[in-house]
Amino acid sequence: MNKIIKLTIILFLLFVTYVAIEMSSISTKYINKSIISFDISNVKNPKIKSLTRSLDDFYAQFLFKVSKKHQKHLDQTDEKFVSLPETKIIYAKKKNFTISNSKDKNTTNNWHRSNGNHSSNRFSDLTQINLNNINKLDLVWKYKFDEIKRDIQANPIVAENKIFLPTTGNKIIALNPENGKKIWERKINGMPARRGLVYWNSNNNESRLFFCAKSQLISINSKNGNFIKDFGNRGTVKLKKECKVAPVIINDNLVIATFEPAVEVYNLFSGKLLWKYYLKEKKYNEKRYGGKRYDYSGGNPWGGISADVNRGIVFITTGNAGFYFNGVNRPGKNKYSNSIIAIDVINKKKLWDFQEVAHDIWNLDIPAPPILTSINKNNKKIDVVVAVTKLGNTIILDRLSGDPIFDFHKKKAPRSKIPGEKTAYYQPNLKLPEPFSKQFFTLNEITDISKESRDYISNKIKNSHFGFFQPHEMNKTNIIFGFNGGAEWMGGSVNSNTGIMFITSNNIAWEATIGIKPEKNGYYKYGSVTKRLLDQNGYPGSKPPWGLLTAIDLNFGKIIWQVPLGYYEELKNEGKITGTENFGGATGTAGDLVFVGGTMDKQFRAFNSKNGEEVWSYELPYTASGPASIYSIDGTQYVVVAATGNTALSFGYPESIKFGNWLYCFKLKE
Repeated sequence: MNKIIKLTIILFLLFVTYVAIEMSSISTKYINKSIISFDISNVKNPKIKSLTRSLDDFYAQFLFKVSKKHQKHLDQTDEKFVSLPETKIIYAKKKNFTISNSKDKNTTNNWHRSNGNHSSNRFSDLTQINLNNINKLDLVWKYKFDEIKRDIQANPIVAENKIFLPTTGNKIIALNPENGKKIWERKINGMPARRGLVYWNSNNNESRLFFCAKSQLISINSKNGNFIKDFGNRGTVKLKKECKVAPVIINDNLVIATFEPAVEVYNLFSGKLLWKYYLKEKKYNEKRYGGKRYDYSGGNPWGGISADVNRGIVFITTGNAGFYFNGVNRPGKNKYSNSIIAIDVINKKKLWDFQEVAHDIWNLDIPAPPILTSINKNNKKIDVVVAVTKLGNTIILDRLSGDPIFDFHKKKAPRSKIPGEKTAYYQPNLKLPEPFSKQFFTLNEITDISKESRDYISNKIKNSHFGFFQPHEMNKTNIIFGFNGGAEWMGGSVNSNTGIMFITSNNIAWEATIGIKPEKNGYYKYGSVTKRLLDQNGYPGSKPPWGLLTAIDLNFGKIIWQVPLGYYEELKNEGKITGTENFGGATGTAGDLVFVGGTMDKQFRAFNSKNGEEVWSYELPYTASGPASIYSIDGTQYVVVAATGNTALSFGYPESIKFGNWLYCFKLKE
C-alpha cells in the first residue's frame, strides 16, 4: 500500500514538473523582461494546455466564490469619476523640436520596401505621368497568378529591374517590370509577406529580400529566389509568434515586430536573434481580477513599423488589447496598446510611447505603419511621426520626444454598466488635426438615400445605444463607427516635401452586442457579436459618403479637400455618388496625382492632388487589394496595382466581392 502511495506521489510530482516545464519560457534576449516566465500560452502540448486552462478556470471560480476582493471587482461603484473635470489637454510641444536632418525622402525610380521606403510615406517624386497627360495612361501589361488562396495586401517592390511581390498563393515572384514576364518564383511554406517585404542591396552579387511568413523570418536571393543558406536554418528563422509586417533594416540589424508582442532584432546576415523588446506592461501581469487571470493578450503590432535609419530608431504602431469589446479582465489603460512606440535600436531602449484610445473596447486600434516625415513649425522644418487611426484621427508627434505637435484634447467618457468593466475616464476628442472620418454615431447619421431606408434603419436601432465612446451594455446593441476604419492597414501617402497627406477612409456604422454566457456555479463569461449596419437592400445604414479620399495639410492640421470615393452603379444612376467601403489605399506623386483603388466598384482611379477632382479611371476585373507602386525603368514611368479582391470587403458583401489573381501595370501611350 505504501509503495502505491509513494508511486502515486512520484507520478504526481513528475506530472506537476512536466506541466511547469511546459508553462515556462526561458530567454536571455529580452532587455525588459525576466529570463524565465511562466504562462499557459507557453504550453505546446494541446492536451496539457487544455488541462491547465481547466484547472485555472476552476481556481478562478474558487477565488470568485470565497474572496470578497475578487467579488468586488464586479462592483461598478466609482465615486472618483463624479468629481473629475469634463476635459483634459496634453498641451502641444512649444519649443525644442526635432529639427529636420532632411533624411526623409520620397521614393523615386525604385521602390525598395512596401509602403515605399523605411519612412512608410508611400509617395513618388516621379513626374512623367502627370495632370497634363493622365488621359494617355493605359494598360501596358498584366500578369495572372496561377492560384487563388487569398488577396494580396502588400504593394510590390521594385529593384534591379525586377518587380518582387507575394502571389495569391504561397509564393514570392519576380517579374520583368517592363513586360510582366516571370523571371523566377519561390514557393514558401506558409503565407509570405502578408503586409510587405524589403529589398537589401549588396555589392557582392547576393542582394536579398527579407519578409515574414506567419511564424517565419525568411531571406532569399533577389537574383534567383534561392534561400540564403547562411541565414538561420537555410534561409529561415523560426519565430515564437507570428509576424505580419515588412521588416526594416538599420545598419546590420534586421528589425521585425511580432505578435508576442515584441520588437525583435536579428543579425542581417546570419539571422541570429540579438535582442527583443517586450511590448507589454508588467504592472498587472501576475494579478487576478474577479478570480480570473489578467488578460495579457492583444496589443499586437500588426499595422506596421518604420525606421529613422539615420538616427537608429524604430517606430511601431499597436492594436487594441485583449478581446474587442470585453476589457473586464484587463483593467487600466492597457499601456502599449493603441499606441505609437519609439525604440532606440542602437542603444537598446525605449525612447517614448504615446497612447490614443485607453482601455479600448471598440476595436479602435492604430492599424497602419507610422509615417516619418517633416513639417513646418515656427518657420522651421521639423521631423515628426504621423499615425492615422481607425477613429479618423491624425496623430502628429515630435520624432525624438514623442510630444504632440497639436494640443491633444481629451473628454470625459461614460462609465460602463457591465460588471467588472472599468472604462477609462477620458478619451481623445481632437480638434486639430481635423478628423478625416466620422467618429461617433448619432440619429443624424442615419442613412438618407431613401425614405424607406431611413425608416428601416430608424426602426432597427430604436433601442440601441450610441455616442461618444459609449460603452457596451449587456444584451444591448451599440452602434459604432471605426470597426473597419476610419483609416485601415493601408495608411496614408505623405509628400515629405510639402507635408501634405492623402488618406482613404471608411464611414461605415457597425452593430456591436455583448452578452453574458453563464457557466457552472454562476461564473461569468462574456461573448460579443458584430456586423455591419445595413439597410433592407444591403447598403450601409449610415448617411453617405461611405468612403472618402482626403487631403490634409499636416503643417496646420487642416483638411484641404475631401471627396467621396467609389460608387454603387444603381445609386449613381439616380445621381447619388455615395462612396463605398474601401481597402485600397492612396499613393501620391509629384505629378499632382493620387492613385487609389480598393473600392467596391472595382475602379482604379487617379485624382488631381490639388483639388480632389477625379481625372482618370480604369475598371479592373476585381477590386484592388492594396496601394499602387510607382517606378521608372530607363526613363519610363509605370504604375502597378494588384487586382485580387479583398478579404475584409468579402466578409461584408460576399455577393459583390469576388477573389481574383491579377496584377495590372500602366504607362503612357507612346
